[in-house]
Amino acid sequence: MALSTYAGLKASAADWLNRSDLTSAIPDFVTMATAQLTRRLIQLGPVREMFATTTLNITAEKTNLPSDFYGLKSLYLYTTSDSGQVQYCEPEKIAEQKILRPSQDGDPQLYTIIGSQIQFWPWNTGTYSAEIGYWQTIPALVADGDTNWLLTKHPDAYLYTTLIQSAPYLKDDDRLTVWGSIATQIVQDIVEADKIGRHAPNMAAPILTYPPP
Repeated sequence: MALSTYAGLKASAADWLNRSDLTSAIPDFVTMATAQLTRRLIQLGPVREMFATTTLNITAEKTNLPSDFYGLKSLYLYTTSDSGQVQYCEPEKIAEQKILRPSQDGDPQLYTIIGSQIQFWPWNTGTYSAEIGYWQTIPALVADGDTNWLLTKHPDAYLYTTLIQSAPYLKDDDRLTVWGSIATQIVQDIVEADKIGRHAPNMAAPILTYPPP
């Protein structure tokens, strides 16, 4: 089966492991591989495919973030009369301000991230829109026909990282070293290729000389 869908990834993992009795375990290996690849690509990159934008409707002090949220890159808060960036702070700072100045008026000035929510301060009755740029987790593979950008563009990264997860389960320490080394190199290659791709338009542009010929 082609290594282009969730079903193909599971079949390839079983074939590489030469095991037909891991039907219930391989989905767990893939889930753990997805989590590990998300962390590694965020740490070393992040790569462009992991960036997204969305608009949040802010009607309360705390608002849920997107379900695929991993980390915030930018935030602009829009009111009926103005827009701009609010300042990030640690959660303790807002907790402190709420004690010291509980009746602070005006639009939000600070924000922080608490778990899966974004919190603003000061908060007064109102409605705002926040445009956020954020880093996404890699989309999960659930149904057999599912795929995502990483499996489509870098199936080797997915396969080797899935095989890594099998090693502790199968108590195969020797293979863990081999697969781990290959997977690490693949992830580094993805990040380096993405850095080159960011400059591709500039690289393709003609070199301008002055004065013009």
